[in-house]
Amino acid sequence: MSTVAIIGNGIAGASVARRLALAKPDAFSRISLHEMGRGPGGRAATRKTRSLPELRINHGAPYADISTGKGLDLLASLGDATETYSAPRCTIDGKTGAVEPVEQDTAKAMITGRDGEMANIAGDLLRDGNDQLLSPIVTHYSSMVRGLSRGPRPGDPWRLSDKNGDEIDRADWLIAAGSGIAHPRWSATFGGEPPLVAAASEREDASLNDALARVARQTAAPVLTVLLYCTDDLANEWQSLAFRDGTLTDHTVLSKISIQPCGQAGCAVVLHSTVDYAVGNAGVHGSSSSAARVGDASSDTTREAAIIDEMLAALDDIPGLPAAGKSRYAFGPLLHRWGNAFPQGEALPQALSVCPESQVAFCGDYVATDARMGSCESALLSGVEVADTIIDPIEARSG
Repeated sequence: MSTVAIIGNGIAGASVARRLALAKPDAFSRISLHEMGRGPGGRAATRKTRSLPELRINHGAPYADISTGKGLDLLASLGDATETYSAPRCTIDGKTGAVEPVEQDTAKAMITGRDGEMANIAGDLLRDGNDQLLSPIVTHYSSMVRGLSRGPRPGDPWRLSDKNGDEIDRADWLIAAGSGIAHPRWSATFGGEPPLVAAASEREDASLNDALARVARQTAAPVLTVLLYCTDDLANEWQSLAFRDGTLTDHTVLSKISIQPCGQAGCAVVLHSTVDYAVGNAGVHGSSSSAARVGDASSDTTREAAIIDEMLAALDDIPGLPAAGKSRYAFGPLLHRWGNAFPQGEALPQALSVCPESQVAFCGDYVATDARMGSCESALLSGVEVADTIIDPIEARSG
């Protein structure tokens, strides 16, 4: 029996784990997922806090659209892992505040997770009808892989280590469900060489080196988000607006506003920055983010407060939207940076997504599929496709 270690429990990591567990349950003794965040989701995460049980904030992706034939066919097989997203969407003129409704494209399926929580897509993909983890899946949250190594012999396993160099897992196959451990931007955020790049330098695998070179050429469109939660009159002001998801035009600071009702009297609000604004404020991750909390990424807290103030001031300047001081919000404002979540450039070709010699595979929204690069759908499809590709090599080696 084989073991698999998946780095990243976003939609892609959950998708590949589910496919492997259901397709060949007897082929694996363990399929482990390592996720730096507090729980499943990745970019499709949902922020919660014990102090406010009703609070839930989808702060990376409030919904997903599924538009390809493969995606729609797959969606039909996921059962309760998704539900329809039908909240009104619009465009907002950044100068006048004028709102223009966005009509639903009937060729697309708009989805979110169970109970409106995007994180439940990645979480529920790993579970069976009795809400138990599919065998042989195991999950590790707040778990950051800082080192990778593999011996020279064909049967040597991949060894995963933490920031102290202590081994946290070993596996026959390694799957990078996200480009973080393989991309040069790792060095700017966490220091040192990207773990998979460092491991590859000790091997002579042309396919793996080619894949890493392709990933390195990709760029990303970073976004800063400010997370807010309010109750009572202010929540009513936000919920009385004619939209739940608004895309801003002609604005230099803000690109999107997401309004997310919580419980009977609460409302979460997420402000998304423009890419240019995020690029101009590089090096600030948000002190409560997983990158800072688990990965020890340095973040300028003085600049963090200034960015929050600038984004709130930009919101106040848009006519027709609620203007409120920070003290009126029961939770937040918190800053979070999505620096690696929106890949751009040439997607990693499927032919390079699996490197059999090194027993490494790649999946995520940075890998080529029929869906749009950078979308939740592309992450979902890439997980399925890489699982289908590696099953035969895994069975052949196990046999």
